[in-house]
Amino acid sequence: MRMTVVRAFALSLALLQAAPVAAQVAPDPGAERRIEADVVFLADDALEGRGTGQRGYDLAALYVQSRMQSIGLRPGGPEGQWLQPFKVARLGIAAEGATLSWTPAGGEPVIWRSGQEALFGIGREAGRFVQPGELVFVGFGIDAPELGMSDYAGLDVTGKIVVFLSGAPVGTDPAVAERLEAAKARTAEAQGAIATVTVNTAASASRYTDALLRRFAGRTETVWISPDGTPRRQAPGIRATAFLGDAAAEALFAGAARSYADIRREAADAGGRPAGFALPGQAMFEVHTRREDLQTANVVGMIEGSDPELKAEYVIMTAHLDHLGLSGTGPDRINNGALDNAGGVASMLEAARMLAQAPPRRSVLVVALSAEEMGLIGSDYLARYPVAEGVVANVNLDMPILTYDFTDVVAFGAEHSTMGPLVAAAAQTEGVRLSPDPMPEQNVFTRSDHYSFVQAGIPSVMLATGYANGGEAAWGQFFANGYHKTNDDLSTPLNWSAAARFARVNAAIARAIADAERAPLWYEGNVYGDRFAPAAERAPAP
Repeated sequence: MRMTVVRAFALSLALLQAAPVAAQVAPDPGAERRIEADVVFLADDALEGRGTGQRGYDLAALYVQSRMQSIGLRPGGPEGQWLQPFKVARLGIAAEGATLSWTPAGGEPVIWRSGQEALFGIGREAGRFVQPGELVFVGFGIDAPELGMSDYAGLDVTGKIVVFLSGAPVGTDPAVAERLEAAKARTAEAQGAIATVTVNTAASASRYTDALLRRFAGRTETVWISPDGTPRRQAPGIRATAFLGDAAAEALFAGAARSYADIRREAADAGGRPAGFALPGQAMFEVHTRREDLQTANVVGMIEGSDPELKAEYVIMTAHLDHLGLSGTGPDRINNGALDNAGGVASMLEAARMLAQAPPRRSVLVVALSAEEMGLIGSDYLARYPVAEGVVANVNLDMPILTYDFTDVVAFGAEHSTMGPLVAAAAQTEGVRLSPDPMPEQNVFTRSDHYSFVQAGIPSVMLATGYANGGEAAWGQFFANGYHKTNDDLSTPLNWSAAARFARVNAAIARAIADAERAPLWYEGNVYGDRFAPAAERAPAP
């Protein structure tokens, strides 16, 4: 199905003019038509998939800005503007490639190349970068004394390249393992290392194969650029990184105190943590990086709270506006992103309309985010450069499957804070029950924009339609046929009644949080609260 952008805009304008903001907060029968008009415009071919830094995204941002203004929001960006502009850098391995050279003690150099024996992290500056150093094996590369893991104990890695195993010891809680894995570069930096090399465990070898190294050798990475012009680096002291295939890892440990096979056997046992040691020889990274800078912006609206004191606190509603743009060489190259995430943005706008009719006690920021598909870039930038102080919670809308009459919802992240009971009660007001995560293996909680706010210490939740009443089949069909594919477009049979209900549930959640006497608190002992908000007040765990 295709609709011209002119026709879509005319439809949107007509519906907006026909449905002025009313004084009551009751569900509006025009909600379905407004959401449809928004999705039809945002998923039109003329926007070419709303790629970050592209003309289609800029048109989408202008459209959302006009919609926010029409429903009574005020500009919420810097200096009273609608936009929070920022730059992103798209980085990749240049044609000259990348190599890691290894010279064993008394031996001949061995060279491992990008996409063949190794996968390389990408430098933040364009051009050639060289980093030599000695190597030290540091087990899993974890420094968490509170968990009984201090892999760097007794090792001197200052100015050296550290080699560590992928993942965490067998038996580690998955959420804890994810946190430890994400911290490895920062841990190595804190210990004085200058570069890192990751090697497989027996468990990870089935996932991180040589075929995967070849597949991702041509990938790009995207980071935001700070106002002073510096590209973001999680661990700026780590100048180079590589992931070695199994054959290269075996060669690296061939003359060492322990073989690679022996280390992997120990790591395969429950709780097994191989001790570290120096690797004889010298290594040399050589990485050639290409870089392209793009300009983009988050769109920010604001609803001022009604309570003279609590309005200084903010609940932030988010939905990413970008999608994948153009790809491939076939007859249909446009990734329209009708469900991912035109449906989420349209639902957020309708929820914002309902909130603006009768503002809650706390203020609400309504943000259409850029560059989510590039790695949660827009939300990370907003979390690190907030447009308002006092953000107490985030409600994120991403990729709702709106093709069936859902009767339950999943609130990813609700169990980590006192937002959980508020979310459950708000869903009940619409006759919808709250269900547990039906796909924990997908680790959804860390894969969308709400996680950027979690990393800033802010309790966050993302609502998704659930598996009941045909939901499991609808999710399965979307993942198989639509997710990040060109046919996530306006040919998808969307259920506009379900979309309106989804918007009402999210509005009820945001209102419940914004009207509560206390701002949300992390639960005692919660892994995310302990890591990202260690000094914040806690609530007793349920």
